[in-house]
Formats: sequence, C-alpha cells, structure tokens
Amino acid sequence: WYQRRVRGINAEYGDQTVKMWDRRNKKSINSLKLAQQINGMQVNEGVLTIAYGNTVSLYDTDSFDVLRSHNLPCLVNDAALHYEKQYYVCGGEDFKVYKVAIETGQVTETYKKHFGSIHCLAYSPDGEVYASGSEDGTIRLWQDVVGHTYGLWQRPDTFPCSPSQQEMYIN
Repeated sequence: WYQRRVRGINAEYGDQTVKMWDRRNKKSINSLKLAQQINGMQVNEGVLTIAYGNTVSLYDTDSFDVLRSHNLPCLVNDAALHYEKQYYVCGGEDFKVYKVAIETGQVTETYKKHFGSIHCLAYSPDGEVYASGSEDGTIRLWQDVVGHTYGLWQRPDTFPCSPSQQEMYIN
C-alpha cells in the first residue's frame, strides 16, 4: 500500500501478475506480467521489490517501469530494500542471505547460517539490522555493518569484563 492508501499493489499467491489498484473506484489501473511465479514482494518509498525465480527486480511504484533487475545463483523467495536504496538483501532455496549492490548487481556479502530455505527478509526502520526467516524455524538478525555497537551487539573492546573473560566470551 502506498500514497496514503489511495492506491494498492497486490499479487495473488501462485500468480505471475502484479496489479495496481485505485481503492476509491475499486479498479485496476496498471498491471505487470512476470515470466515466473512471484515469491516475495515489498514496497519501500516508491520502489516495488519483487523476487521471482532466481531474479530480484525493482520497479517504480507509479509507472511499473523497471529500475533494476538482477539474477542470483538460486531460487529467490524474498528481498528487502535498504532505505538508502543502494543495496538490498535477498534469500532463497540455498539457505544463504545475499547482500546485493543495486547499481552493479554485484553480490557484496553472503551469509549461510540457516538450515532451511529462507522465506522472508525485512530491514529495521533505521536500516542498521535486518532479519531473515527460514523454514528451519529460526529468525536471524544480521547487522548491516558488522562491528557497529547496536542494541545487544557490542564490539569486543567494549565488553564490561576482564580481558580473560572477553576471550572466553568471544570464543
């Protein structure tokens, strides 16, 4: 949903079509047909992020024009755009989380800690942390920039304990 809930964007499960609706008159005003079934879809400040097949595509929410489209090395179930719109994270059938630069499509980071396919991803509002949910029943939190002190995460040199306790804690 966007534009103060006057317009809505939806896709039905198992479908390959995304539709934009005008909620005032309950009519479809634009649609987008994809080559494969849609696995995940998110709207973030004027950008529609869609995961389908092994592809993540970014579309303008007003026109459905393609902004970027990237192929990944596995079936992708979901993708989440960082609020600065410089990269997104995605995950799928190979149990990995990928961080991808939007301009180049280059995978800049890869993490594998899940023991099942990844089905959902989301960024925190401040963009410092993202979460991934897997069919293994776990939700993992990831720092966007590893090493920052954030919430419960502390850098090793800021632990409130003796050096020998730090070593035990880190290892």
